[in-house]
Amino acid sequence: MKQVRGETAFVTGGASGIGLGMVRALGAAGAKVAICDVDIVRAQSVAAEMVAQGAQAMAVALNVTDPAGWEAAASAVRAQLGEVTILCNNAGVGGGSGLAETYDPDVWRWVYAVNVDSLLYSVRTFLPGMKASGRACHIVNTASMSAVVPTPNSIAYVSTKYAAMGFTLALRNELGGTNIGISVLCPGMTATRIVETTQACRPGHAEEGAGEATAAAMNAILSTGMQPDSVGRAVLDAILADRFYVFTHPEWKPLVAARAQELLDGFGDSAEPGYQDDLQGLMAAASTGAFKMR
Repeated sequence: MKQVRGETAFVTGGASGIGLGMVRALGAAGAKVAICDVDIVRAQSVAAEMVAQGAQAMAVALNVTDPAGWEAAASAVRAQLGEVTILCNNAGVGGGSGLAETYDPDVWRWVYAVNVDSLLYSVRTFLPGMKASGRACHIVNTASMSAVVPTPNSIAYVSTKYAAMGFTLALRNELGGTNIGISVLCPGMTATRIVETTQACRPGHAEEGAGEATAAAMNAILSTGMQPDSVGRAVLDAILADRFYVFTHPEWKPLVAARAQELLDGFGDSAEPGYQDDLQGLMAAASTGAFKMR
């Protein structure tokens, strides 16, 4: 996109943290912003702040795990701000701690519903209209550096962020040659409320003992992280530059390089000497329809 002024942005998790950073950056650049959040009181406060600063903004109640909620939110935004051309899928939860063999399946399903299923609901809601508009549009999906380097925290969080990365890579293939750009945001430590939100909203019992201590330690680390407004400005820059990867914390680069080298080192001789996959044929087949491989 060449500019965002006058465009309508739909930001999930927009009432705090990185989502709020996006809201502020987009609003300051002249976009009309829908601040979508499960905490409608906080979203209304942000919207009032934005309007007082001269921006066009509205608060929208949205539980991203509810498909019907997406349709209702979209209708409300279209009626007040117009067709959505910038879609920021930012809402996310941490999942809490716990080893795989003891992880609560109800919490697991909830983390996947928030961090992964919502991506599908969002594109089902907005992508047809974006394509039909013929206008320049952009989608931003928030993943994490944990989607590139598997950090030693919640197995649910890490696996959902890998899923979000895979979803976004596959969606980029689908969107090749269309009017829609796409970015994946991979922030490092950022001063957000994700631990607090996770603890307040997760199903079942609150974490106790070691889990509670881990959550408190992670919250302390995040409190000293990068300011969300800085991340929000980086997202705006990526939208304007049509840049796919949005890496805001370059100190992670050596860890990414080590992870990439580990993958390359995993390749050895073919399991069937003389056999080779027809990669050119695969790419040609994938390029015959709506799907594009890069």
